[in-house]
Amino acid sequence: MNENYKFQSKKITNIVFYSLILLGALLTILRWISAFNSRIMVINEEINSHISNLSLSLIVYIAIGFTWTLQGLKFKKVVVLGIIIMIANILCETVMGFMNTPDIIDAVYGVIGTIIGFCFLALSKRYGLNIIQKTD
Repeated sequence: MNENYKFQSKKITNIVFYSLILLGALLTILRWISAFNSRIMVINEEINSHISNLSLSLIVYIAIGFTWTLQGLKFKKVVVLGIIIMIANILCETVMGFMNTPDIIDAVYGVIGTIIGFCFLALSKRYGLNIIQKTD
């Protein structure tokens, strides 16, 4: 399919999309709350200290990527967006020490979040959309 189509997501695709957004938001909120209360933990201490990179990368990627997919943009652009998010994670967590404490594990979690988002976007592109409009 090309850029001359607009799409509508199927009901199950919407459920998964909003569930992923909600999960990412909850993980991020729990992580931020745990900074003030050490008794609040997301799974374990290791995951707790890195989960915000995963969830924020996931939310940004699927929010933008899914919107682009519904608008009919070529999926290559969605893939490029994911690559940019992964590169940004790696750069921010390695060479941009003036903005952030360098931590390669944070970058790995961000890349994992982007990969999870890619899986959702690829599956929704393949199985979770209906054509609603052909544009000229």
